[in-house]
Amino acid sequence: MSKLEEAEEEDIEQHFNVERDNLLNNVRVQSRKPSCRRNLCKGIVLTIAGILFILMMVQLWSDYGSMISTRAFPPKISSLGSYCKNGTSPQPSYQPLKCSFEGDVLECETAENVFVQACPPSMVTRESGRIRIEPYVTPDVKNCIDLVTYSV
Repeated sequence: MSKLEEAEEEDIEQHFNVERDNLLNNVRVQSRKPSCRRNLCKGIVLTIAGILFILMMVQLWSDYGSMISTRAFPPKISSLGSYCKNGTSPQPSYQPLKCSFEGDVLECETAENVFVQACPPSMVTRESGRIRIEPYVTPDVKNCIDLVTYSV
């Protein structure tokens, strides 16, 4: 190649480089940082949205909380035991209640909202913080009453 051809190629390359640089400079967009006012507005909107979400959840829980807790969470056994007239227990108890016999009637101290299941079948009456279990049939063979209390 001659020097003339090399010079033409350099001129052509230089011309293409200049054109490319001009095109790239025209295409580049100057990015601006968001203004303080815009950031402040975004923060306020997000804070209001968060507060509304929390208030909505509180309102839903106050409306449907009791229904959710009774339907979603089954009753749990709060106490389980066998109570005999002579004060003994034929089997181990789970969180036993304070109970005493008055004749054939068993009286126990419990929490306010409990469901009581007794064996032998008995009439259960509730008073404030106490339950009274009176068997329908006097337990001749077995002088004990089995109790299961559920927290509701």
